[in-house]
Amino acid sequence: MHWNVAAAIFFCFWAGGPYFASECVNASPHFIWWSPAPMERLADGRVSQILTLKASPNSRLARPEAWLRETPLRRFNQPGEQKKTRWRKGEWASIEPWTLVIQADEYIKLDVFTKAEIEGRSHFAQTTHLLYGHSDKKGTDRGDLSDVPNLAEFQISSNREFYWPQTGHEFTFTLKGLDTTSSGLEVWSSQGELLDRPELLAGVFKYTPTHDPTLDRAGYKAWKPLIFVARNHEDNTTSFTLMVHRSRLAGLNKGAGLAIFTTALVLCSLVVGLARLKKVLPC
Repeated sequence: MHWNVAAAIFFCFWAGGPYFASECVNASPHFIWWSPAPMERLADGRVSQILTLKASPNSRLARPEAWLRETPLRRFNQPGEQKKTRWRKGEWASIEPWTLVIQADEYIKLDVFTKAEIEGRSHFAQTTHLLYGHSDKKGTDRGDLSDVPNLAEFQISSNREFYWPQTGHEFTFTLKGLDTTSSGLEVWSSQGELLDRPELLAGVFKYTPTHDPTLDRAGYKAWKPLIFVARNHEDNTTSFTLMVHRSRLAGLNKGAGLAIFTTALVLCSLVVGLARLKKVLPC
């Protein structure tokens, strides 16, 4: 057995030098994540979105389960008592690929959780969506759960508004239900590229997505998923998929804007000055 280990280490160095050896030692194990499709508004006013559960690298998922936590949101100046949060079990729309269809006929915050196994290890995935449905067609019995599942969970806040996450905003992550004190947070792209490894400081992770010129050119409603992955010492993982939009301010030409503002201010002052001068001069 010792000879096998030695041979594996030797192969790493022989095949590609120290860099390849580092990749062998630090190769990241599996994780699962939610891949969202664009949101659609149905003819009756409901909103609908398809979520696909994926594994990175691509692997067979065993016994995946999904749960939905629905928190009603009150519209501006909407009367009435705030409704309570409720849990329900997610029903798969298809398997392999595992897809889930989420819908809303009112304003809700929907936290979507799942648990699946890969090679005997448990993995969790989470995402959050704000769904602004406005339909008179209300759902029937949703099978609300009385027992809340015990799941690993990310809790996220931002130094800016969270309803429209953007590049350039700082996000703070805390995690419960998974001991990650010995590891940092990994940030992955949807193409399987490891982007960053923010460290755990004072019990929280902080990360600011960089501005993306491609995303800036894609339009106001364009977004891209970022996958935040945490691991424990047993290589169990939990992930959070965050959809970030382009920055509302990063694409502005601040120099040109300042020049226009200064010119307008000078012209306004000149007009006011001429008007006052006309009043004091004799006709």
